[in-house]
Amino acid sequence: MNQSLKRLNEEYTMLHYPYYQKDNDSFIDAQINLTDFCISRLTPMKGKQVLEIGCGNGVQAKYILRKYSPASMTAIDLNSTNIEIANTETKKQGIKNISFQIDDAQKLSTIESKSMDFILSIESAFHFPDKSSFLNEIYRVLKPGGSFLIADILTIPRKNTTLREFWKKKMHFHHWSRHKYENELFKARLNINSLSDITKKVIHGFKNYKYWLKTMKKTNFIDDFFIKIFLSIHVELNMYLLRSRRQYCVIVGDKPFKS
Repeated sequence: MNQSLKRLNEEYTMLHYPYYQKDNDSFIDAQINLTDFCISRLTPMKGKQVLEIGCGNGVQAKYILRKYSPASMTAIDLNSTNIEIANTETKKQGIKNISFQIDDAQKLSTIESKSMDFILSIESAFHFPDKSSFLNEIYRVLKPGGSFLIADILTIPRKNTTLREFWKKKMHFHHWSRHKYENELFKARLNINSLSDITKKVIHGFKNYKYWLKTMKKTNFIDDFFIKIFLSIHVELNMYLLRSRRQYCVIVGDKPFKS
C-alpha cells in the first residue's frame, strides 16, 4: 500500500481512509480531512506530549506536529519497514521534536507510564489481536486527565461464515462491536466522552477514486495497470464492507484524575 499510494500521489501519503468535505478534494486532501476531523474532537494539543500508536509511514505524525504544535510527537509501529520510511523521510526533511520507534501497541515497552497528554490511534486497532491489553496500555501511559482518540473500523454483529473467519484471520483483522468497545473501555478504567459514526463521510470520501486514478502520473503501462487494479479492488471492497457490515467510528475519552 505504501508503494501504491506513492505511485498515485508521487510522494508518501497517510495510510488511512479519506473523509469527504467537498467534491474537488484530492486523495491527499481527503486523508488530511480525516486527520483534521479527529484532532478537532480533542482539546488543543499545543505544547503537549503526544503519542501516535500505529503510525504507519509517519506522514500523519509529521502533519500533526507541523499543524497542531505539540511539544513533541512520539510515534510507534510494529512494522519495521514503516519506521524505516518514517525515520528516513524525517531526517531528509530535517524535522525535530518527533521520534519514531518500533513497538507493540499491546505492550508499549518503549513508553513510560503517565508520560503522555494525548494518545492517538487512527485505523490501526482492528489489527490488534489483544485490544484489551492495548486499552490497558493507554491507561498506563496517559497522564491523569489525559485524552485518547481511537478511530477504528467496528463490526456490526452478525453470524460469520467459516470462509469469512478464515479471511479475517489471514488479513489480521480483529474487529470489535461498539458494545464490546464500551464494555472494554469501562474495564480499562477509561471514560468515553464522545463516539462519532463517520461511515457515510468515509464512503463518500472514497467515491472520487476513479478521478484520482485517472489523474495518476503515467510511467509504465503494465505497472500503471496493476496499481490501478489493486487500488480499485481495495477501494470497492472497503466501500462494500462499510455499507454492509462495518462502521467507521471515532472514540474520544480520557483517563480520570482519580480512579
